Parts: sequence; C-alpha cells; structure tokens
Amino acid sequence: MRQEVDRSSMIRLFEEIRDAFPQLSMRLDHDPPNVDLELEIPQQPGLTFYMNLNLQGDALHLTAGAFWLERFPCTRTDVVQEYREAAHGLLSGMYRIRELHRGDRPFKAELQKPDQGGWRTIGTSSRLGWPFPRRTVEKILQNVSNTRSAT
Repeated sequence: MRQEVDRSSMIRLFEEIRDAFPQLSMRLDHDPPNVDLELEIPQQPGLTFYMNLNLQGDALHLTAGAFWLERFPCTRTDVVQEYREAAHGLLSGMYRIRELHRGDRPFKAELQKPDQGGWRTIGTSSRLGWPFPRRTVEKILQNVSNTRSAT
C-alpha cells in the first residue's frame, strides 16, 4: 500500500541539496509540468554535466548524463538518505558516472563511488537500441571538486 508523501519534507530535501552547493546555479520548481517537484541543475562552471532531481509520486529520480536513478518509496528514511548521498556525491565530485557507448549512443551508465582505491557501482541504468556497432567506448562523467558548505 502506498503511503502519503510528506511534500514539505521532500521540498526540504531538495532545498538542502541546493543549499549545500551555493556556488552552483539551481532552479527549484514547486509546480513543474509532468512531475511533483523538480530541481534543475544545468551544466555550468563548477558542474561538468546537467543534472535533474525530481519527485514523481513516491519516487525520487536523478538523471545525469545517460544515467537515470529511481528510488522509492520516499517515505522511507533509508531511501531518502541513499538519494541524498547520490546527489551530494555527484555534485561534489566524489561520485562519478561511467557511461558505455557503442557508436555515439550510450547504452549503459553506472553510478560509482570510491571503494578501496577503485570504484564500486551502486546503481546501473541501460537503454537498448539496435543495431550496435561492435566497438564499446567508455566515457567518465565526474564533476570537478566542489567545496560544499557544512551539512
């Protein structure tokens, strides 16, 4: 059974993410078309790629490059914490997106965080399309180091 979403707590979550990175320009829309709440973060000095955070029903969505993350239900504190960590990780430059391309199209993207001198995948999204050229090219999206305010 779907629980009622506390909209004010979701607004506070998006405001907290925005306020943690005051050097970045972000637009928080409380009444966007097609979603319930949206934080748009354009590519800009200090951010090497476009990001979008949004709430759809009880699901939190994050897109960056070819990566798409959906976490639900947002009524669970562990889900909100994982989402917050992903957003902060990407914006701070601690996390990265690993995209796999065939030709000029990405077909797989992974959210990765540092782990014992390497990278551990904590989320994967994929898009299928035909035909695939044989050669796969890896592209890394990782933000420049961003100093954030105290959390």
